[in-house]
Amino acid sequence: MRIVTAAAKAAVRENAPGLWAEKHWGLPWYVGKDLVLRMDPFTHHVGVEFWRGSTVADPDHLLEGTGTNLRHAKIHTAAAARSPEFARLLRAAVELDRVEPKRPR
Repeated sequence: MRIVTAAAKAAVRENAPGLWAEKHWGLPWYVGKDLVLRMDPFTHHVGVEFWRGSTVADPDHLLEGTGTNLRHAKIHTAAAARSPEFARLLRAAVELDRVEPKRPR
């Protein structure tokens, strides 16, 4: 999963250059005005969790989950991490962070 994780991080750098890494609850998050996303490598995929996942635009239906705020995408390959669909999702999450007020934690 190292190659997939590296490709997903590269996609974040390319599509969300204004984000930086910060620890919250002992976990690394990519942050803009508020929390935006975090990544966890698993055995068969990289999980990308979106803080505002329930309201971020997801026309390609990459997000899963039913939480109040959080949703996640499962990235199985480096090609999926480099896909236009994942790039759109990243850009949408950054745009939502830019225009919406911070959410309570």
